[in-house]
Amino acid sequence: MPGGGLGVSGNFMKTIHHFRGRPALRISFSPFVVALAAFAYPVAIQAQTKLEPVVITATRIAEPLGTALRDISAIDADTLRSAGIIDITDALRLLPGVELSANGPGATPSIFLRGANSNQTLILIDGQRIGSSFSGLSALQHINVDQIERIEVLRGPAASLYGADAVGGVIQIFTRQDRTMAVRASAGEWRSSQLSANLGVGDAGNGLSINLSQNASRGYNAIVNPNDYSYNPDRDGYRFNTVQANGALMPTSALRLALSAFETRGTAQYDGDAHFNDRLKSVVNNIAASVDYHVNSAWLSTLRVGAGGEKSAFDSTFPGTYQTRHDQLAWQNTFRVSSALSLLGGLERRHESVTSTDVLPVTTRQTTSALVGGDWTVNAWRINTSVRLDDSNQYGARTTATGSLGYRFTPALRATINAGTSFKAPTFNDLYYPGYANPNLKPERGQTVDAGLHWLSGTSKLSATAHHNNVSDLIQFECDVNFNCAPQNVSNARLQGLTLAALTRIGRIHIDGSVDFSQPRDTTANKDLARRARQHGALKISGDILGVTSGLEVAASGKRYDNASNSRVLPGYVLLNVHASRVIVPGVRVGVRVENATDRDYQLAYGYATGGRRAWLTLAVER
Repeated sequence: MPGGGLGVSGNFMKTIHHFRGRPALRISFSPFVVALAAFAYPVAIQAQTKLEPVVITATRIAEPLGTALRDISAIDADTLRSAGIIDITDALRLLPGVELSANGPGATPSIFLRGANSNQTLILIDGQRIGSSFSGLSALQHINVDQIERIEVLRGPAASLYGADAVGGVIQIFTRQDRTMAVRASAGEWRSSQLSANLGVGDAGNGLSINLSQNASRGYNAIVNPNDYSYNPDRDGYRFNTVQANGALMPTSALRLALSAFETRGTAQYDGDAHFNDRLKSVVNNIAASVDYHVNSAWLSTLRVGAGGEKSAFDSTFPGTYQTRHDQLAWQNTFRVSSALSLLGGLERRHESVTSTDVLPVTTRQTTSALVGGDWTVNAWRINTSVRLDDSNQYGARTTATGSLGYRFTPALRATINAGTSFKAPTFNDLYYPGYANPNLKPERGQTVDAGLHWLSGTSKLSATAHHNNVSDLIQFECDVNFNCAPQNVSNARLQGLTLAALTRIGRIHIDGSVDFSQPRDTTANKDLARRARQHGALKISGDILGVTSGLEVAASGKRYDNASNSRVLPGYVLLNVHASRVIVPGVRVGVRVENATDRDYQLAYGYATGGRRAWLTLAVER
């Protein structure tokens, strides 16, 4: 039984299918999506103050979000906490190009970025890879919102910067580094709670902060289909306890030392058997130390060393323990040659190791990587390129490249085009799981091009981005006439679509919306990829009125297919979330959040409940 995720099914073959995660999807048109599309057209808004958040993930070098050539979004901690968000996936699902699926409360979510499979999106925490080398999935449900400083979501291939698995894009989480004293407590339905305390001293250059948090719930019955083999009408709850530390020291103005570490221990119940209280005990941890040295005013050299791991122990009718460890070393150099030209160079080494109840013939692999890149701006033009070589002792050498071109027609209007290649490495399950593996598998390969038109003036922004990604050598689990089953490089997919996005401020009201029209298609079977819709979108309206910070969020999706054969339909849905908070005395804020306020009955995976309406009350104290 493969390890590394919380969303598991009861019998053996269902578990294999879940961890290989090869869904397929399609959708019908939702009326709300039409409204979102109309919203994406220009509106004449008088701009106010201009906000320029800085992002790193798009080029591995800090740059203003408004000038990025790549399709990227960012969410900061203030936005997360002012909206009372409890689950990180509730923030991600409101971003362009992001769709989700989950098999019950506390389960590892499947994240489909621009229609790519969930294991084709790379997850980073503070620049370090996380995730299971068995399943290729990352246990994001372990991350407490109060651990987060910001989230950056890069859509499109990023293998030339980060290596394997960044086919659909990259989600990078930067952990909290503020030095405040803060306590936050939330209570919600299903006897749910989220508690956190942040203790900080010093400042960003010289200081230390420690965060302790817990996220727990009695949950609800995950599987609602009584004909399912795994149906068990009990509550499926979870509890995750986390400790996190961030510290920095600057002995000189040119030298900065930093250390970040976190560990989460959790237990999540799931429906795996009708007569057993199945549960998964898990540990996710990561530690990284970095040295930033300004050799001179134009040269920054960064050395980072880190180690992380994920352990999953199944207490069920199919027990087992599965553990992954990642050791990572990276050396990056950035050079400012002139005001118009910057260069990037780096070397990396990653060692993966796995241990499990099921004995695998191979339990380690090493990847050595080198990358170079450049960014050149002259007049209205900007060009960014990167090339990377990944040499693995398991699947050989892979070279990937990305090129980006931007042209600014006016100070407010610019066009971009990006083209790149990517690959996804086979997992240890794919290659070596006893009786159900293929050691001759090749990496999956992606070739992507996207083009965008962007208008930015003050705090108003409009964009339209078209994308096309051909993914070949997809790994698919197949059985022959004698029921000998193994993964094979037999499928191809075409992921294409159009994303429209807009945001603006009107007085104290902030409006942010997007809509995606997509066609995620298995071109080998001529079917839509599972659990991905052809239309989906989101709208957020928030503001501060008479001292009350409030807002509403709408997430809409058309119909999807739950299976690869497109024979089982998941209906479309429209969800409404509302939130409000107020400072009652200086430093003390009370808030309420209601998710799925209309109590919409919908499913993200066939036969799995989503819990219905859920209300939260939050008290936050910060000094």
